[in-house]
Amino acid sequence: MFIRAPIISILVTLVLYILQGVVLGLSTSIPIFLTTAGAKWREQSIYNFVHYPFSFKLVWAPIIDVFYIQRFGRRQTWLLPIQILLGAGLIVLSFYINSFVNYLHVAPLTIFVFFIIFLTASQDICVDGWALTLFETSNVVWQSTSQTMGQTLGRFLGSSFLLTFESANFTNRYIRAPLSLQMQDSGLFTLPHFIRFWGIGFLVVTLIIAFLFREQPPIINDNKKNLKLIDTYLCVLKLFKKKYMLELTFILIISPFGYAATYFMTNIALVDNGMSRETLGLVTMPLVIVKVIVPLILSQTHRPLIWFARLYPPRLLICVLIGIYIYFTSQLVNSPYIFYPILMTLFVVNETIIYAQLVARVGFYAQISEPRIGGTYMTLVSTLGNIGQTVSSSVVLAIASKLPKKHA
Repeated sequence: MFIRAPIISILVTLVLYILQGVVLGLSTSIPIFLTTAGAKWREQSIYNFVHYPFSFKLVWAPIIDVFYIQRFGRRQTWLLPIQILLGAGLIVLSFYINSFVNYLHVAPLTIFVFFIIFLTASQDICVDGWALTLFETSNVVWQSTSQTMGQTLGRFLGSSFLLTFESANFTNRYIRAPLSLQMQDSGLFTLPHFIRFWGIGFLVVTLIIAFLFREQPPIINDNKKNLKLIDTYLCVLKLFKKKYMLELTFILIISPFGYAATYFMTNIALVDNGMSRETLGLVTMPLVIVKVIVPLILSQTHRPLIWFARLYPPRLLICVLIGIYIYFTSQLVNSPYIFYPILMTLFVVNETIIYAQLVARVGFYAQISEPRIGGTYMTLVSTLGNIGQTVSSSVVLAIASKLPKKHA
């Protein structure tokens, strides 16, 4: 075959991370649709629970690592059925999403999306572990690079792309009118169509992997035997007896509180203060360039954790500046030639720092992970960060829901 194995590994993991990113991007776009439908911070705080599966996937990660069918391989045993369920779940959701959003049926929407995110978190365990195995003989930082670039493109499709081209106003003005096409009441696609398309996409990719890609069995020697389920859980518990692991846990759980409000409330606040969905999509669209370039630059570093630590103070500073600027959105939004250039500059700087920290963090995870329990090891360290993010977001959204309207 003219394509070398590492290239194939990159392509496979990239596609899987793109699919994962689309779901994650969609889950973060739904609050924007809820805001347009009239949802308040209380409804947003309820919906925020959909992200919690990523904070607790460590509970079932060892099961995915240990139990598998030899014929299909350690990762494909779980990956294939999970992706089939994800595809089916998205297709079913596409028939109910308009009703859930337009009538603010937040509880059933949260339950449904929670189930989909649960499956996505499980898929993430499989892909993380598989990627560690695929890149074991090369630079493991490629795992973080594939993950960051794939999720970035997927999140872009599920957020900026969706918000922009789902808009009838944008599509009529900038696509149909120049092409002399008939004006319509919808964009290039509707939200249900978008969700259904990616549900089918999950099923197609699953079939391709099942029939055209065979997972290579791991080479096991006397020093690296497969671990049993109880051994996997014991390995996790032993890690927390180490001082450095406790320090890392503290950092990953506490650090998100410094930027939680800016990270989780900015887009909702912009729409709530008069910015349209399609405008938000256009403003955030150029950021995908930053999200692709930064992982490529940092993929060559061999000391990723230093980057994570050094970038934290600048991130806090830019969050303060964004928070102050968002406060004056209602007064500045009517002066677009002033408001949007400054906003985009703040966003570019912020996203550069966010993705530099993300790549550095995931690269560090890949360096310290044990391939035999790669899914569990990667899940453990990523779960710690996810707990910090989800808990901090719940706290700030709960506080926002209690504030008087003039301050919320």
